[in-house]
Amino acid sequence: MSTSNETKAVAAAIHGMFQRFAEHDEAGTEAALHPDCTVWDLFVPDLIVGVEARRKFHADDQKQAQARGPLTLNIDEPLVDVWGDTALARYFLHFRYDPPNAVSGTVRITSVLRRSEGKWLIVHHHEGLLPGGVPPVS
Repeated sequence: MSTSNETKAVAAAIHGMFQRFAEHDEAGTEAALHPDCTVWDLFVPDLIVGVEARRKFHADDQKQAQARGPLTLNIDEPLVDVWGDTALARYFLHFRYDPPNAVSGTVRITSVLRRSEGKWLIVHHHEGLLPGGVPPVS
């Protein structure tokens, strides 16, 4: 069963990762991830596996982010469950890049975390755009 302190620590780890991303801190973003972390990213079609693939992804992601205008991120309070040293967090992230190259959206995210040496690290991160509803049926 989750305690309030555990769920707060998991939420803080998630918020910290996105804060470091918004600050263009690739090393800080990577530090929030377990070495074995896998990622399904919003803008990348393939599963990102391994440290080297993540480093390339972070570099490419920061390049596209910096080609856009200022970024605004808002994270809804995660729904967190903790079982021992494993946690599951589900949450919405609302993002907006201002011009040039403006883009915005709402992403629903599932993150799986593992507590390692007292620190929560993400072992899998899965992003997907919030659907707009059921497509019309002809």
